[in-house]
Amino acid sequence: MQDPSRSYLGVRRDIALELVHATEAAALAAARLLGKGDPDRVADAASEAMRQSLEASGLTATIVLSPRHQTHFPRGAVIKGGERQVDIGPFPIEGASQVARGHINAVSVLVAVEPGGFAELPEVSHMEKMAAGPASRGAIELDDPIADNLRRIAFAGNVRVQDLTVAILERPRHQEMTAEVAAAGARIRMLEEGDFASAVMAALPGTGIDAAVGIGDTHATLAAACAVRCLGGELQARLWPRNDEERALIGDQTSRIYGVADLAPGADIAVAITGVTGGPLLPGVVYGSGYAETSSLLLSSRQATVRRLTTRHHTVGESS
Repeated sequence: MQDPSRSYLGVRRDIALELVHATEAAALAAARLLGKGDPDRVADAASEAMRQSLEASGLTATIVLSPRHQTHFPRGAVIKGGERQVDIGPFPIEGASQVARGHINAVSVLVAVEPGGFAELPEVSHMEKMAAGPASRGAIELDDPIADNLRRIAFAGNVRVQDLTVAILERPRHQEMTAEVAAAGARIRMLEEGDFASAVMAALPGTGIDAAVGIGDTHATLAAACAVRCLGGELQARLWPRNDEERALIGDQTSRIYGVADLAPGADIAVAITGVTGGPLLPGVVYGSGYAETSSLLLSSRQATVRRLTTRHHTVGESS
């Protein structure tokens, strides 16, 4: 039998318990800027806090996933914090504009896998995806009309299509998709931000979201697939080229549909998510007399665990 201590992600100690220090730090830094109108400052504060936390951790982390708009954690960079080596996808703040405007659903996310544990895809910036919870495993076929998928998801959950709530990001490219969901009879929750969070809400029971559909950032989709796999949910995606250059990169894989195991193939997957402004997924940062409180979700494929963590951080003497 393999010695658990030899796991890259340290089975003796759930790696998500290391990651959550970084997402909590980023959330606390971002939440101080709630409603102050400067998304760049929010992103800078969250990223610096996450980086400092990772540098103080027991991990040496290679950045593999990094969305196009994120400059604070460039792909290929290595953050040296300790002996354990991991590949990571840092999303210090998903929804910096949400924080700046005082809106809901902003979160801080960090995903880690063993070296080489993320999927390798053509360098295309967007993917089309559909996600749902554990009861819907096997119910999603991305080639089928949305109405057929929603009928199967409803059947799997022993509800009517009219009872389903589908999360969709409010983007011009989603107009046709939104019309299809509405025509099928399902309810729609429009989100301003949340490529990652929308898929996780669909896979996590109790959020009020039964499915998520849309076209979003490829790296956010890969990170979401890691979380959905840990939750036992279902996700399918395919590359969505924006121009001839990206179509050439995809080649004969244009019609290929990737399942959750294709998108999240790692043996050891750990995910930490901390709420910043609150929403269906997680409460936001709350401040009291001399403390701040964070709420986080910790996921581990190796440990087969889903943990909810509430942490009270003492802030006496903290500078504003």
